[in-house]
Amino acid sequence: MRVLFVATGALPHLFPLVPLAWACRAAGHEVRLASTAAVADQLVRTGLPAVVLATATDSRLSEVRARLVPLIHSQPAWPSDWAIHPESLNDTKREYLRLLGAALALGADGMLDDLLSFARHWKPDIVVHDAITYAGEVTAQKLDIPNVKHNFGTATQPPLHTTTPEYHHLFHRHHTAPRAHPTATIDPTPPTMRLPSTERTPISERYLPYNGSGAVPVPRPARSRPRVCVTWGHTSARALGAAAAEPYRLALDAMADLDVQLVVVTTAAQLKAVRNLPPTVWTAPDTPLQLVLPHCDLLVHQGGDGTTLTAASLGVPQLALTRKPDAELVGARIAAAGIGKHLRYQEIQDERGPATVRRAVAELLSDRSYLAAAVALREEIERQPPPAAIEPELAALAG
Repeated sequence: MRVLFVATGALPHLFPLVPLAWACRAAGHEVRLASTAAVADQLVRTGLPAVVLATATDSRLSEVRARLVPLIHSQPAWPSDWAIHPESLNDTKREYLRLLGAALALGADGMLDDLLSFARHWKPDIVVHDAITYAGEVTAQKLDIPNVKHNFGTATQPPLHTTTPEYHHLFHRHHTAPRAHPTATIDPTPPTMRLPSTERTPISERYLPYNGSGAVPVPRPARSRPRVCVTWGHTSARALGAAAAEPYRLALDAMADLDVQLVVVTTAAQLKAVRNLPPTVWTAPDTPLQLVLPHCDLLVHQGGDGTTLTAASLGVPQLALTRKPDAELVGARIAAAGIGKHLRYQEIQDERGPATVRRAVAELLSDRSYLAAAVALREEIERQPPPAAIEPELAALAG
């Protein structure tokens, strides 16, 4: 069997595909992992046969992004249940979602020609694509082969594309029509963290953390006090540059008076944006998160799906400091599952903000119910079928 894995050019959408792609390769199948030049270095470092796709320049995408990017991280707080009750959103919020859907579809359009060219040459038997990588849908439709949508976490829902003309243009440009449903959907989100969905029941998959390749950090001295890890993922840094660190600098300053050891996990470039850290802070630049978290008691983070599920798979309580609507969905599920707390950055920027963060951290470390819930969620994740158990289902779909 030949399996073509496809992700848009963003690490939070590439990384979740890697464990299943490796499971397929270990089972003896031919595998290709395709994404754009934006993530070429990390694509190659997965160790899988990589396809680096050229992307076409599109002035429409540049225009949409110019409008969208300033909005993503400057939204007022959204309702915690907005994905379940989109009718509660006002026209401004609906316009934001329309722009986001258009940007995703136009981004897919830019990589589609090169992806189709490769696929016609390589002739895969099945396409497994990230949930927002619509180019994978079109490719499977044109080649008349099964397509499997691979979710990336809670924020996969709700769909952002089906009502946008840009999404339908992807198919019309290639003289085909959208499929009503993917052939199958794989969901690595544990059931406790999922939002209600009208889609067909997905294939459950155990979340195995893959946060990139890297060296195991040098062992630290034994913990004499709680260790708190702070990170803010990839997406915000890509969009905001140095400003992405602002909420987490606030958190670090707020925790300075607590009897805890602080660990910062981010890129070397982002570390430069967090200046004058206390010398006692342990920094782990460009280190995969899953190699650090087993040595920590709490994770403070941006509400990214991969970050959240990595901590969940390791049984670590969490404090989500969110600043955009999709992350607020994730933060709300963290709180609902009892594995942590959720604070919106929009609500902690006044003089009371540091005290609010400090109280949240202190409670998460002292109240053992959060750890018990995190352990229970880890056990739920471990009961899901691992990627190796999903491979035979893909083979059956491919015929």
